[in-house]
Amino acid sequence: MRVKLSAALLSAVLSVAGTQEARKPELTAEQVLEKSIAATGGHQAIAKVTSSMVKGALEIGPQHTHAAIELYAKAPAQRLIVTTLEGFGEVRQGCDGKIAWTQDPSRGLRELEGAERDEMLRECAFNSELRWRELYPQVELAGKEKVGEREAYKIVMTPASGKPVTRYFDAENFLLIRQVSTRDTAQGSLEIQADMSDYRDVDGIKMPFLTKQSMSLAEVTIRLVEVKNNVPLDDARFAKPAAK
Repeated sequence: MRVKLSAALLSAVLSVAGTQEARKPELTAEQVLEKSIAATGGHQAIAKVTSSMVKGALEIGPQHTHAAIELYAKAPAQRLIVTTLEGFGEVRQGCDGKIAWTQDPSRGLRELEGAERDEMLRECAFNSELRWRELYPQVELAGKEKVGEREAYKIVMTPASGKPVTRYFDAENFLLIRQVSTRDTAQGSLEIQADMSDYRDVDGIKMPFLTKQSMSLAEVTIRLVEVKNNVPLDDARFAKPAAK
């Protein structure tokens, strides 16, 4: 026996179906983070990279100060950033997985302690996007917000110690397009907003070649010009320099 739906009943059924679709649960924070890993290249492709060398150009506004920047990183948690500022000299920030340090012409060599150290060591974790559960025990989806013209998932990520980091992932392609963090410095707390764009493929992994950082002190634009993965890097490169 064939059942015929009246126009009124069919309309009611479609209305209920539409309501159910509208109430479809939002993604969880965990799902957004895993989708971002997949969009970037996937677990396997990212895990194949065990070291990186990056070179770029940096501009600080509104003074329009220019600098060359080099970053060396190696698993599991070694990193060195060398920034050569015109008219100032070389600024070095490094960590060997246990000790974090900075060195510049005005303040000399300084080993980081407390919250500064903890934050630096988290930043030094290699392939940190794969280790988010370890680095941020608590993650929360705080809804969606506009980042420029893009709709983005807002994820608040809280470490075991220190201040939360808020990351914004494009709602369509799940690439990271903004991060807001608060850094403890010798001069006090400093909020930094970093906007990432110009994603390019490097060894099957999407990387942002343009980052714009905004903070109370200045605006910083970083453009990458060269990225090489799985390069040999000696552990001595990351060690804290001997005091002079």
